Amino acid sequence: MGCTTSNIVPDKDKVDRKVGNNAEINSSETQNNLNQPSSTTHPSLTNTNPVLQLRATLLIQRWFRRWRAELEIRRRCTWTIFQTMEYASENEQLKLYNFFNEIISSLPEAFNTVQNGMDNDESSEENHHKEIPIESKYFGPVLIFPLDIDQITNLIKSFKNKEVLHARYLILLLNEAKHHFKKIENTQHTVTSIAGKLTIVGDLHGSLDDLLMIFFKNGLPSHDNPYIINGDFVDRGKSSVEVSVILFSLSLLYPHSFLVNRGNHEDYMMNKRYGFTTELVSKYGVHANKVSKAFERVFTVLPLVTVIDNSVVVCHGGISDITDLEVINSIPRHKYASLLRPPDYLCANGGDPEEIDFSPWRQLLDLLWSDPRAAPGCEHNSFRGGGTYFGPDTTDEFLARHNFKLLIRSHECKPDGYDVTHDGKVVTVFSTSNYYDTGSNLGAYIRLTSNHKPQFIQFCASEQNTQLPLCSRIIKVECSALRDLRARIVANKGNLLPEFRKHDPENSGFISLSEWATCLTSVLSLDLPWRTIRWKLVEINKEGKVDYESSFTDAKLEASISNQHISEAIYRQRNVLETVFRLLDTDNSGCLSRDEIRAGCQMLGQHSPAVQQLTPEDMEKIIDTMDIDKDGEINFNEFLESFRMVDSKFAGSNF
Repeated sequence: MGCTTSNIVPDKDKVDRKVGNNAEINSSETQNNLNQPSSTTHPSLTNTNPVLQLRATLLIQRWFRRWRAELEIRRRCTWTIFQTMEYASENEQLKLYNFFNEIISSLPEAFNTVQNGMDNDESSEENHHKEIPIESKYFGPVLIFPLDIDQITNLIKSFKNKEVLHARYLILLLNEAKHHFKKIENTQHTVTSIAGKLTIVGDLHGSLDDLLMIFFKNGLPSHDNPYIINGDFVDRGKSSVEVSVILFSLSLLYPHSFLVNRGNHEDYMMNKRYGFTTELVSKYGVHANKVSKAFERVFTVLPLVTVIDNSVVVCHGGISDITDLEVINSIPRHKYASLLRPPDYLCANGGDPEEIDFSPWRQLLDLLWSDPRAAPGCEHNSFRGGGTYFGPDTTDEFLARHNFKLLIRSHECKPDGYDVTHDGKVVTVFSTSNYYDTGSNLGAYIRLTSNHKPQFIQFCASEQNTQLPLCSRIIKVECSALRDLRARIVANKGNLLPEFRKHDPENSGFISLSEWATCLTSVLSLDLPWRTIRWKLVEINKEGKVDYESSFTDAKLEASISNQHISEAIYRQRNVLETVFRLLDTDNSGCLSRDEIRAGCQMLGQHSPAVQQLTPEDMEKIIDTMDIDKDGEINFNEFLESFRMVDSKFAGSNF
């Protein structure tokens, strides 16, 4: 039905009548009323003294600037808490891995496959998909090679509907991806002249919403819309499988227009700690081990560096004072299933470890783990535990030696989704929004043209967060950061209280603020602005003394620990125990078999005389005790419960 003019334009007579009725007030009378202050108007609002008006304006400006400054301080403190706890977790992961590496390296060759993460007979493993039947009740996405854009579009629709790709199709895709990436050199090259632009995406960390948001804003990849994915697309998020499937499918469809770099989380050891292995077990059950091995084979052959127009270098982490792309190109990257330790081929000839050349391994470690800093020089990144901190002088030397103009990297979450440092020569891009919590940060990606000046496009995958005012967003994220920090403090109560009491010989219950901050830094290994955030964590008396017992008065957290029936020490080390569990679970089934427990005890026996003295009968009794539900396997809850029983027996000892 057509739309007439009368339906759109209001009736002129009605408009005139309405205006006329409102215009009945005499203009002179209106002017007089405006010149005379209302009886309800505050006198200060009618004062025409320009000096007073200026003072009022300056007072409002001063108040507003102070309010914004306080918000900025709170935002930066919140960010410091999140980032410090994240890096401390990575440091703990490296220490734990090094400990198990020492144990495993002393075992017979039969156990080396656990450490290396790869089976030498890859050809037989590539046929594992043929052993997996497709059930008649499966109605999910189907892959037929070679892929086309319609199949990928259907994949995306299926993933948006929470459907899971069948293990058979997934392994088949991973095998195809492995053969594709294996043909590419460690450093891949591309140009902006063909499409006139290039999009660079940073860390996605299993966030399907962020990937789809980028495609929505920037368009699906094609020959005319090329992309570079700069690593860390798995772990932490809940959709690492779906994100990986989309990325690998696009790489097969557009081999020269959709490039992928390896990140430090494309590493089977990192996956055991940060969620990807757990995701595979939950989605693929009995086939999880086959799927996990297929992913490992792809991760080891992912390219490491992308060079754009021979002028811009893109890598995941950064550089060091020894980074050399010629050396990197000569490294057999497929032998590095994990970068947390040197691969076996470097140590194959034995001899004195001090005489072994570990520089190839360090080249890759620095490339995927390093961070820039404002200070000059290059030194070990003790904050993360791996890689380096590299300064502007290191950047200048590297760029000049390779005749590059710009370094684009990822690896670090930034509040705005990107950061520019080292006089504009180093750019960080991070593409996971709401990384720490809803509202914690924006995501961003880079659009690069032939002039090599990055254009940053920011986004947020959560509509709920964008509707909140700035103050509400900061307060919400601050509460989340403080909740995580309080959980760590409460979990370490057994270690903190003795430290506090050392500074309180009179048992007054109070210590100085400086002593309180020193104890927290020492025990928690967290270098935080404790004095700034003290008001959110403890009670302080009139003399400025800290009531250190109030550090543990979060009733909800203490109840959470109690309700899980896990003692404080077990709760504190839960993440470490979960990583140990994943290390022992060599088939990624989500449960420990009797053979896996025996192998684990043999590993520990190299460093524990008590374990060495166990007889086979003793071992079987221990396994029977751990198997609470008597189903022949030990799940993670039974594993934790075993530690709880031991800890309750030796309650006074340190874990």
